[in-house]
Amino acid sequence: MEKRLVKKEEIEKQLQEIVALIEQVDAKMEKVIADVIEERYAQNQVQLGRLEGQIAGVEQRLEKEKQSAALPLSSKLYFV
Repeated sequence: MEKRLVKKEEIEKQLQEIVALIEQVDAKMEKVIADVIEERYAQNQVQLGRLEGQIAGVEQRLEKEKQSAALPLSSKLYFV
């Protein structure tokens, strides 16, 4: 009977150690996941900034083309 009690106590101790290790792994995984999410967010922000810059450049070119297209048309009217 005493041998069984020792085994039971040993098993309970080992189970507690396993639970503690699982909790440590869980906490580390949460941190890793949070770090990955933050890194991806930062990368997406940089990419978004680049895309916004490209869109602004396209809009400026379109506006310049619109203005330059309007000027020759009006200057031709003066010669008529």
